[in-house]
Amino acid sequence: MSRRLTRRTALISALGLAAAPLLPGRAAAALAPLRLGLLTSPADNQLLFGVQQRAAALGGGGAHGMATPIELLTQDVGQTATSAREAVSLLLDRGVHGIVGPAAGWLGEAAAAEADRACTPIVLPAPGAAPELAYAFRSAPTDAQIHRALFTAMTGAGQRAAGVLRLAPRDTPALRDTVAAEAAARGAWVAATELLPADAAGLADRIAALLAATPDALLLDLPAALAAQAVTAARAASWTGPVFTTPDAVQPAFGQLAGPAAEGVRAVSPWLPVAAEAPEALPQLTAVRRFAERLAGAGGPADPLAGYAADAVTLLNQAFLGHRDRRTAREQLESTCCIGVTGIYNMMADDHVGLAPEALIPVTAHDGGWTTAAAPPAATPPAPTQTAEPTQDH
Repeated sequence: MSRRLTRRTALISALGLAAAPLLPGRAAAALAPLRLGLLTSPADNQLLFGVQQRAAALGGGGAHGMATPIELLTQDVGQTATSAREAVSLLLDRGVHGIVGPAAGWLGEAAAAEADRACTPIVLPAPGAAPELAYAFRSAPTDAQIHRALFTAMTGAGQRAAGVLRLAPRDTPALRDTVAAEAAARGAWVAATELLPADAAGLADRIAALLAATPDALLLDLPAALAAQAVTAARAASWTGPVFTTPDAVQPAFGQLAGPAAEGVRAVSPWLPVAAEAPEALPQLTAVRRFAERLAGAGGPADPLAGYAADAVTLLNQAFLGHRDRRTAREQLESTCCIGVTGIYNMMADDHVGLAPEALIPVTAHDGGWTTAAAPPAATPPAPTQTAEPTQDH
């Protein structure tokens, strides 16, 4: 990626839109509808809902007098890298200007590579590594940002050794290196890692393996349904120590499925699931509250993925304001400064995420939902005696 350090001065609005000049000889009214491709699967309700709600708001809004309708074209992304590439190819055949990537982050790399080869901007609405391809951007926080916040919360509460339970398709050497680095930077380590397939059931053996490594805390890198199974199994195994989760579990389904076992579980998350508790000084306060109200009015869940998806639409809409040229859109994304639902984005040519670290906050599961209130102190197992990082991977 080039190291262009110039930055376009942006006029920021509470809807996450910045003014962009019209290209010579172009009038906004003459522009064709913005055609956005969306990579989905049958289970991606939150992604689809967030994209649809934001597209409807922008398409009928007035984005500095330059709004044009947004057309959404969906394509099943499948479950493999091959199917993800094929899905992008099909969207390109349908004439999309930009693409919103899949909710399954492990499919994003293949989708981004295909879009990049076609010089088509793609915004990935799932956590992962910082994109390095010219046309790939991310609206979700990076794995490094998430685990930095998780280990900060964990060590701040006095825990050092983490037992990690991760969704198997997400597991890569790069992610393990990232997690190890963020832990070490905070004086912590991974005592053991267990992997779960997406259709896992009966987690007692995996939990037992983690507990055998005598961690101070359990760290769940799982979607809500599996995280609920995991914490239920941990409580059944008499685990009374703290449990932390990534933002993937911060949605109503976690509390509904885990029941009393969810109480006191800690997570890091954007503000959207707890928008009602957001402080007046929050930079994206208007954007996050409006979007939360819109989701509630439409009967949808205000979970992080819906926010990442909405911000992907916002970023692509901003990139194509006043034109429909993909290369120009990439250049505008590389100098984007806007307010999103998730947080403040300040992208550059060498930073295709640009999400402020303050976008993630600690939250606690309470009474079937989530709150920013501090969790009550949890009983903690005796600290392990080792001072280096022993890793037991399965």
